[in-house]
Amino acid sequence: MFGVPSFIRACRDNGIRPIVGLEVVCSYHETDVPFLLLAKDNLGYRHLMKLSSIVCGERSTCTFDELTRYSRHCFMIVYGEGGYLDSDLVSENMAGVTEKLQMMKEELPEFDVALSYQDALLWKDRNSRLKQICQNLGIRTVAVSKICYLNRNDAEDYRTLEGIRTQRTILDPTLPSVRGRHLLNQQEMASLYDLDDLARTDEIAAGCRADYGIEKTQLPVYETKNGVPAEEYLPALCAAGLKKRLNGVSISEYTERLQYELSVIRKMHFENYFLIVYDFIRYARKEGIYIGPGRGSAAGSLVAYTLGITQVDPLKYDLLFERFLNPERVSMPDIDTDIPDNRRADVIRYVYEKYGADHVADIVTFGTLGARQAIRDVAKVYGISKRDTDLITRLIGNRPKVTLSSAYRENQRLRQTVDASDKLKNLYMAAMRLEGLPRHTSTHAAGIVMSRLPLQEVVPVMNQSDSMKTTQYTMEYLEDLGLIKMDFLGLRNLTIIDDIAKKIRETEPDFRIMDIPLDDEATYRIFSSADTTGVFQFESEGMKNLLRKMNPADFEDMTAALALFRPASAESIPQYIANKNNPDSIVYPLPELEPVLKSTYGVMIFQEQAMMTARIAAGFSLGRADVLRKAMSKKKEDELNNLRGEFMSGCLKRGVSEQTAALLFDLVSRFGGYGFNRSHAVAYGMVAYQSAYVKAHYPLYFYMSLIDSVIGDEYRTQEYVQECQRRGIRILLPDVSRSQRLCASEKNAIILPLSVIKQVGTHAADEIIRERTENGPFLDFYDFTARMLMHRINRQVIEQLIDAGALDCFGMGRRTLKASIDEAISYGELIQVPDGSQMTIDLGLVSKPVPVLLKEDREEMIENERRALGFCLSEQPIARMREKNGISDPTISAIIRMQGRVSGFALIRSVKQHRTKYGEMMAFLRLADETGEIDMAVMPRLYSRAAAGLLRGTYIRFNAKISDEGSLLAESIAIVPKK
Repeated sequence: MFGVPSFIRACRDNGIRPIVGLEVVCSYHETDVPFLLLAKDNLGYRHLMKLSSIVCGERSTCTFDELTRYSRHCFMIVYGEGGYLDSDLVSENMAGVTEKLQMMKEELPEFDVALSYQDALLWKDRNSRLKQICQNLGIRTVAVSKICYLNRNDAEDYRTLEGIRTQRTILDPTLPSVRGRHLLNQQEMASLYDLDDLARTDEIAAGCRADYGIEKTQLPVYETKNGVPAEEYLPALCAAGLKKRLNGVSISEYTERLQYELSVIRKMHFENYFLIVYDFIRYARKEGIYIGPGRGSAAGSLVAYTLGITQVDPLKYDLLFERFLNPERVSMPDIDTDIPDNRRADVIRYVYEKYGADHVADIVTFGTLGARQAIRDVAKVYGISKRDTDLITRLIGNRPKVTLSSAYRENQRLRQTVDASDKLKNLYMAAMRLEGLPRHTSTHAAGIVMSRLPLQEVVPVMNQSDSMKTTQYTMEYLEDLGLIKMDFLGLRNLTIIDDIAKKIRETEPDFRIMDIPLDDEATYRIFSSADTTGVFQFESEGMKNLLRKMNPADFEDMTAALALFRPASAESIPQYIANKNNPDSIVYPLPELEPVLKSTYGVMIFQEQAMMTARIAAGFSLGRADVLRKAMSKKKEDELNNLRGEFMSGCLKRGVSEQTAALLFDLVSRFGGYGFNRSHAVAYGMVAYQSAYVKAHYPLYFYMSLIDSVIGDEYRTQEYVQECQRRGIRILLPDVSRSQRLCASEKNAIILPLSVIKQVGTHAADEIIRERTENGPFLDFYDFTARMLMHRINRQVIEQLIDAGALDCFGMGRRTLKASIDEAISYGELIQVPDGSQMTIDLGLVSKPVPVLLKEDREEMIENERRALGFCLSEQPIARMREKNGISDPTISAIIRMQGRVSGFALIRSVKQHRTKYGEMMAFLRLADETGEIDMAVMPRLYSRAAAGLLRGTYIRFNAKISDEGSLLAESIAIVPKK
């Protein structure tokens, strides 16, 4: 029932009464039989949700008992063509048709028989005979035109979609051609079906009177101690929490704020929501799971702070509760929780087990056919070569929200390529027609929903995993049903911080990351020097450039940087920096606004500042100011015009001139709608500060955890490895004798884990470590091979271990090791002997082979190591070339994150020539350096001049334009001779 809510909404928006139905397969007399059910009323709609949940769950069919139980408030339609009667109709066994219909009439309370495919002469004749049998038995018939697509000319596109779904080509004779299955108009229906069958269609439609206004659910009830009502329990918890936060000191400002927030929560009946969040966060902390200090506007709530939901004091940082929960604009609270990505499942499992499988679910999302994916999928069905497909997708690029039509319109090269070939033009036009259609289902990355009622009472669900069910309706339709989404966000950076904190506590048991001082000079040097590689939210080159200009010296500067580094705020950066460097030049729009804008040097960058401005200048309540902010962010013109009048009137009453009032409204409009949420900036600023603090004071632990977090991403791994080397931290190759599954340390050096090696994987790494731990160190290469053969470690894995340097510990040289693999495997197999139901090793059976020592080939060794790890640690010829020639161009790992025009220095790994449609030669180069690889296209004009020097193994410097998909288009190339 995926499409039901959008269908209902679209019908209502266009003055059409929606009819919701479901085709459900029932196991009927040992045959899977499809039935069409149409909801007569709201109860019928609820029953459809239950049936859909059944057949999208562990079973694909329902039982006959389930069908009859949940179809009583539905019209039931039995198919002739394509249904229970189909085989007898095709074989013209009318006696069999009669027998089945008699049986169904006895067993089913009420049903109609569908007459369909009337446009086919053969089925028209069969339907005529079927209708006569139904009339004889007193069974009604109804006209049913099966619809697969909207317009008559969509038939081929539908067939293409079926090819994508079933992974068949358009030339496959088994791929059905479904013609005539478009939406017929009234005249077409009248020409095909009898009047009485059409009248029955109208009769059924008139009988479907559901308005889909089913009972809304609520959150599950949090069971308090001793059954104390939530409205009493929550204030008691908050009072105890505030006392703890303030170390027993009573401060009226905090007490009054807490009472105010609780009164709003009580009025909106959200006590249960806060208690549920409090409970699972308390569970997480009890289990040693590091929960982030806060996220979003929830950090502005003192209630959340006293309950331990957040770690941000909202009064200390001038955060507004009304930005989170507005008493003048009823909306659901939204507390999102950041969790280390390796512990997210544990917290969700707790919620799932506490409230039950029928009350907690994931949320469905739909993957759609994006521009490039549509090309790839259609190309497979059309039998287009991968080379042509890659050419088209490369030209399309991967800009956010790129469409096939916009790419074709804006990219001349793409347009020329497509138009030059009928084959490619047909591909492109077909993909354009299918673009945007749903392709597959997935689950929301963070959100789950919770329900007091069983979920199947309010939304159909399905099985997408072994445990938790998934709603069939997407997020935007769930709140209308009373289902509140809660986001559990797995954050890699929290995993890193938590891992580092655990390492620190091994030698400093009292260390707590939330207790670190927020005025640490070494930490702010990290920010002011833009040494923020690996620091949460501050890693990008753009952010580093901003830090160099800002020179942040305290926590306020950090939060400002987070807010300013956004497209909507970027134009405020020069003013912010100028005011910061020359505070005497700051001019406030109103003197009364100085306390609001002082921390950001007179520049409004936070939404909360806009709200406070509306309060001070125009006398708005904070709730009303938030209504203004919301209207601005949604660009609701009518509401904004009314609010502007209210704002101007309020300013004039307070003695503000009309000119100043207009200036202030424009200022508030701009930053209320596009400014940053200060609550979020403060909370995420804390996470960023924690990242920088451990980098400044515990760099070894920091880089170990950082590298662990990006295993599998060779570019990021290489980037972090290079930074370690610049900071004097030695990086050692993986080693089967010392490496662990994750990074290990040894005398201020980091030993890379075995899992960093390509094609080795965590399973093989774990088996190596387990064998070494349980049965002692590996004695030599032959001992290692023999023992690991017992764990099904194959030749390919052993070769990768050799190439990565992980077997250097045996002192044989990598060429010698590779040449000895066959002997080592034979030896290992010979000394295996049965020991009961298992195999063991008898070292006395055969003497170990004696290896033939071979001279190492350094170039070969370096290339193999680079392939196994994605980079080379042993030796880096290109780094030496870079140093010898005084070249400071960016590395490839840096280039792939840039935009626009770039310069670089690299080794040509391969050259692939290509002849254009005009007969000119061009080339695609594969470039490499010590940090990674990238593709570069050299167009004919440049290639004709440079072709002689563009050979494999040549070093080049280049200027190029980086495309959306991360490849390069060469603009100039210079050969760098080897010295």
